[in-house]
Amino acid sequence: YIVFNTKKYLGGYMKKILVILLGLISLSMLSFSETKTFELGLVSPIQLGAPTDDVDGFRLSLLYTENKNLNGFDWNWFIAKNSGTFNGFKLGGLYDQVDKGGKIYELGGFVNNFKGDTKVVQVLGGINIGENVTGLRLFSLVNYAKEMKGTDVGAINYANHIEGLQIGLFNYATHLSGFQIGLLNYAKNSSFFPILPIFNKGE
Repeated sequence: YIVFNTKKYLGGYMKKILVILLGLISLSMLSFSETKTFELGLVSPIQLGAPTDDVDGFRLSLLYTENKNLNGFDWNWFIAKNSGTFNGFKLGGLYDQVDKGGKIYELGGFVNNFKGDTKVVQVLGGINIGENVTGLRLFSLVNYAKEMKGTDVGAINYANHIEGLQIGLFNYATHLSGFQIGLLNYAKNSSFFPILPIFNKGE
């Protein structure tokens, strides 16, 4: 009797999942607009819109969802990608990627990979990766940027070029225009000495 009920329950559960999958596929096939106000994705391209569509509103990414440009609110449970720009607020998941920058406010996210020119306020991120970043990244495990203008506060802060402030256990800058505060600080162009504990200053 228990085995019978278990099979019946699992069978009903799988049917519900199949109906949801077929519904998402059907909606994506019937979708003609290039801009969506709402996006829901399971595993791209099984999502309401196409990966090349823009979203102007709200996106919920369950496993992996991809769109072009997004303006609005993004709630990522696992993986979310934008091949264009992103302007708005993100609740980060396991991996977030934006290919062409934007203005991003983000809470959380284990790996955040933002390419292009990006203005950010990021709080409680895991590993933040950026190309040309302006703004504030707070309470992260790792902050990395090729170019950074602003403040990085994390366990490890690494920038090729930074104008601003790094606060962490270990801070690294090839070119520092500003200050470093941490357990160990490296600035190739230091006013004092390249490697210093507690405090360092660029030329």
